Amino acid sequence: MKNRSARKFKTGEAMAGFAAGLFEKALTKKNGKFTVALSGGRTPALLFKKLAAMPLPWDRVIFFLADERLVPVSSRDSNFGTARRALFSKIKIPPANLRPVKTAASYERELLSETAPSNRLDFVFLGLGADGHTASIFPGSAAEKSEKLALAITAPRGVRPEHRLTLTPKALERARTVVMMAAGPAKKKVFELAVRGDKKIPAGRLAPRGEFHLLFAEKE
Repeated sequence: MKNRSARKFKTGEAMAGFAAGLFEKALTKKNGKFTVALSGGRTPALLFKKLAAMPLPWDRVIFFLADERLVPVSSRDSNFGTARRALFSKIKIPPANLRPVKTAASYERELLSETAPSNRLDFVFLGLGADGHTASIFPGSAAEKSEKLALAITAPRGVRPEHRLTLTPKALERARTVVMMAAGPAKKKVFELAVRGDKKIPAGRLAPRGEFHLLFAEKE
């Protein structure tokens, strides 16, 4: 697919720098409001650090979450809490521009309101799980076929925290730019499946209409 590109890096820091550059380019290219969805996990840590050091027009950026664990924001498992500590607290951004998760229905309403009239997020950062999940779209998840933009889901047995909210492929695939990142030897095989668009995994079935950058770092 012409809109899909894959790139590999030796280190997570190099990958984060490249991803931050894509973000800066997209933000400066567009005037007015800029809507973004962030993911959690270990991979974004370096990205958040890179973004926090960039003198960007943060007052134009509205941050959503691609997925969230339904735990208190103070919990180490909270994606919003992680982003707040590593990024939001380091930049000059109006509190009203930060959109923590409440319920799936209210999140969908906020998403539609902020992205109107196109209903397209401007930028999405995604991670990649060893089982091929992205956001909280796990193998066999009802989120894959949902017509909603946000959905409350229960993670597979053994995955904690189990109660989560995720943006669905319908929401993610509308985005103007999607950047999926993975790092480390344990993710190499599943990254290659995602690059090939392997339909056996959720990440491989994701088909964004806008730019789709798949990035991999040999070392985290």
